[in-house]
Amino acid sequence: MNEQEEAIFFYEAPKIVPPEFRLYYDEKGHVVTYTCEKLEGNYIVVDALTFAQARPDVRVIDGRISTVQPAMVITKLMPDSKHGVLCAEEDVSIVVQTNHAGKIQKWNLNIYELR
Repeated sequence: MNEQEEAIFFYEAPKIVPPEFRLYYDEKGHVVTYTCEKLEGNYIVVDALTFAQARPDVRVIDGRISTVQPAMVITKLMPDSKHGVLCAEEDVSIVVQTNHAGKIQKWNLNIYELR
């Protein structure tokens, strides 16, 4: 390249990916952590304001954030054919393995929010 020639270089800026704000929660709906990282476990995507507040006193019920008082939440243990803890059919307090010789039943904790 001599002094008479001009060189034009094109620079393409990388695409900016907006962060995804996540609220991770346990099986009972209690907050585990707020993060933008992709971790293992249950999570919902929240807005920036909810993420900034990072309230530990909220619950996740049916995929939504609930700020109801604990007296307004009812939990009920119910039989479930697919999900839950495997127990002896004659006594829910006896947790068993899949190879248990007797009759078995799965139980799941359902959470209901009163409005």
